[in-house]
Amino acid sequence: MTHLRKDDVMTWLGYALPVLGGLIGVAYVNINHMEFINPVWAVGGGAILGWIAARLIRKALG
Repeated sequence: MTHLRKDDVMTWLGYALPVLGGLIGVAYVNINHMEFINPVWAVGGGAILGWIAARLIRKALG
């Protein structure tokens, strides 16, 4: 079994957090479907926030 290196975790965060943000956006739209939220903004905004979070974590961890 191989051990996860710091670079592997950093790479994983770069992909996982934007996807997680998009999924949270989808869930938000589906839960609050009566508020006429544009799904493009919710999903896209969640993905962008996830990307920003990944960048901040990568910068903090070096």
